Amino acid sequence: MGFKLRGVIRCGACGKPRGLGVHLCNPGRRKRRPSRVQNPVTWECSACHKPRGLRHTCSPVRGDFKRRKRKQATAERRRKRKAATARRAERRRQAAAQRRERARERKRTAGGRTRPARPRDESHVAGLCGDRDCPKYACKNYWQGMDDCPLPHGGD
Repeated sequence: MGFKLRGVIRCGACGKPRGLGVHLCNPGRRKRRPSRVQNPVTWECSACHKPRGLRHTCSPVRGDFKRRKRKQATAERRRKRKAATARRAERRRQAAAQRRERARERKRTAGGRTRPARPRDESHVAGLCGDRDCPKYACKNYWQGMDDCPLPHGGD
């Protein structure tokens, strides 16, 4: 509870305290109103630091209830999200383990039922095998082309 003393007379144009001396102000476009007498003593509320009157209702410093509720709700959402993520990760790990187990079982039971690899012939460049009677298609065409060629490069 604090009492404050103020200047008694306020200027009608600018609202500054006039005191007893001459107050010079340029109101400009503002209307010049007569100076008013102000209550020299004010009573300030100790809780909210507003000037008190007969009908003063104090609203003390705001609490942090809303902030705490929001923080709690955020923490709850994060906790739920983490739990859901952990459940999904566990399901994925189990599914991967089951897939690996099924693949092992499939390989184990297959035994000798897999088809053998196709035999591959040794590859060679057409005409360089040296055999004029080579059964390969490319070699046959190569030697036929050599036979038909009019230039002398080792053909018959």
